[in-house]
Amino acid sequence: MKADKELTGAFIGIVDKIDESIRSGGYGGPQIKMYVAGGLAVNYYTGARFTNDIDASFSSRIALPPAKELCATYKGSDGKESLLYFDNNYNTTFALIHPDFENDALEWAGCGNERRLVQVCVFSPVDLAVSKLSRFSQNDSNDIIALASVGLISDEAVRNRAMGAMAYYIGNKRDLLLNLDHAGRHISCATAQRAVRQLNTPDIGK
Repeated sequence: MKADKELTGAFIGIVDKIDESIRSGGYGGPQIKMYVAGGLAVNYYTGARFTNDIDASFSSRIALPPAKELCATYKGSDGKESLLYFDNNYNTTFALIHPDFENDALEWAGCGNERRLVQVCVFSPVDLAVSKLSRFSQNDSNDIIALASVGLISDEAVRNRAMGAMAYYIGNKRDLLLNLDHAGRHISCATAQRAVRQLNTPDIGK
């Protein structure tokens, strides 16, 4: 985990508010899983890409506190104060997401899951990359490159997962396939650059 401490602290504060709201409603069932995607998940894996919003879905339907309560400030990479808020408009319907993404999500270790009803999980690196293909903005492209640069994804893994996800979607998939091709080239390039960096890094142990 390479998540920024300031950003993580703001995020945990918001999760705690959601947890308190669920408890105040009298819920006493099993833990509810929260699946984090977007820039926050990229920061978790790479330390890159500071963000202002939380993109997340849940394993159960829940009544969230008012939006004005689900926000917190943190100090960004530039030292300036930034606002983090929960994006109530995020959903998994329109992004390209494999139906098994929940099963393959990873627990966000060290964030206090053991003391909450809300268990925070993060999209797997491959599912996170696949989720970026629908919009494929400059940020999305950079996120995919960041994941590849630290060796968390490969062109083959992302392509296989994306094609598997597309099998469950209807409509014209031309743009998705084009974005997948572009992403594949970015991943291959980032992977090659990482290999060169590793070759040029002296082995101190020798």
